[in-house]
This record gives sequence, structure tokens and C-alpha cells, in this order.
Amino acid sequence: MAAAIGGVTGSIVVGGFVGLGLLLDDRVSSTVPVIVLSVGGAYAGWLVGVIVFGAVRGGSNGQEGEAREP
Repeated sequence: MAAAIGGVTGSIVVGGFVGLGLLLDDRVSSTVPVIVLSVGGAYAGWLVGVIVFGAVRGGSNGQEGEAREP
């Protein structure tokens, strides 16, 4: 479940970056923005996907954000 949610969220981020690159492609008549934003979007999508995966999955033993005693 957590992997699916993280994957979908990462895909949305990548799609947003590629869409922005295509928008800039029309303005500057070059494919460089598409390539650069696709690579950056892939990294950003992976990073956001990992963060969302960790947030949905939660901590070990159900102790999210609690301080541990020594």
C-alpha cells in the first residue's frame, strides 16, 4: 500500500516537471528544458516518493516521533 502511494506521488511529480519542460520547449524552441527538467523531475519524484513511502509506512513498533529513553 505504501509503495503504491509513494509511486503514484512520485509519478505525479515527474509528470509535473516534464509538463513544465514541454511548456518551456514551446517558448525557447529547444529540447534542452525538457531534458533537464525530466532528469531533475526523476530525482525529485524519487525523493518525494521515498518521503511519502516512509510517512505512510510509519515507524517501527508504531512509535512515530516519540523520544526513546536510554
